[in-house]
Amino acid sequence: MERLKKYVDPLLLIDIVLLLVMGVFMVASSSWAAGMQDGNAGTYYLKRHLLYLALGIGAAFVGYILPVKFYRKVALPLWVVSILLCGLVAAGFGVTINGATRWLQVPGTGFRFMPSDLLKYTSIFYVAHLCVLHRKNHRKKGFLAIMCVIGVSVIVVAKEDFSSASVIGLSLFSMFFISGIRFHEFVAVLGAGALGFFLFAIRVPYRMKRLTSFLDPFDDIPNTDWQLANSLYALGMGSITGVGYFQSNQKFNNLPEAYNDFIFAIIGEELGLIGTFSVIALFAFFVYRGFQVAVVQEGLYEKLLASGIFVSIGFQAFFNMGVAAGILPVTGLTLPFISYGGTALILVMGMSGILLRLSGKGVSA
Repeated sequence: MERLKKYVDPLLLIDIVLLLVMGVFMVASSSWAAGMQDGNAGTYYLKRHLLYLALGIGAAFVGYILPVKFYRKVALPLWVVSILLCGLVAAGFGVTINGATRWLQVPGTGFRFMPSDLLKYTSIFYVAHLCVLHRKNHRKKGFLAIMCVIGVSVIVVAKEDFSSASVIGLSLFSMFFISGIRFHEFVAVLGAGALGFFLFAIRVPYRMKRLTSFLDPFDDIPNTDWQLANSLYALGMGSITGVGYFQSNQKFNNLPEAYNDFIFAIIGEELGLIGTFSVIALFAFFVYRGFQVAVVQEGLYEKLLASGIFVSIGFQAFFNMGVAAGILPVTGLTLPFISYGGTALILVMGMSGILLRLSGKGVSA
């Protein structure tokens, strides 16, 4: 353990591994019905998940070995590419799945990915860089640049993926706050956020209805409340100890995206309160260790990079679990490390590799 501690925070590494192991077991169970119904073997999605997991391990290794200065050097071009890709989705060139247009498909292949997943992290690289410049200029320059980057990053995603836009906005604002925001800057950012929420949510009836449907999850079950009502039913069925691994009934037709957006509900049904509390504890510990990694960094860029990564992953996990438990509006966010893999899993593991590299600075147990 002491030898490992020279290179990474062993407790953070163990926490990530436990989340990934939980993901493998729960994808195997929650995707079995979908695999059979799609005309494939019950292990179809599990095999694909393991492939994405292997690619994610490679991404984590790359994230770990690359020097931190590399991310700062490529921050602007990566952010611009991410914005352009998200712009293609917003312009109508995306692929629609389950009524949501959030994916791009590589021409000539069946490969699809969500550009918003890429933007979540490239915006962290770039905003961290701008915040460092803002501090070096004694906060006299750079505020508008930071505001513009945060605003563009949120707006380009908000039309088709309001939930991802929220995660991006909250994580970037958190970084700006940590870098040493002044009171009038704080007020300006909050004002811009409130205006954006009004324009993209309150002012649009169907979005407002979707955002408030969780307040009464059983008033329109056949339509807006179908996912949430069945998620709550799954959690209720699980009680304390669960109905047993692989014994979920809700994954059969009742709960769409059981192995993805609503995998937390299947955890609750099969493993009960013990299982859900274990997952919550693992994510809480991830945030705690991520915070400690950020605290010990000497450079501001490294501190902001670590903060952006653990805050973004932490917020996404909170939103996903909050949706399944009925305390937040239904969104399309996956549960990091655990939900069925894809570019989201690969990217979150790549970011974890960077966080593990930064943790080698030394974090007290």
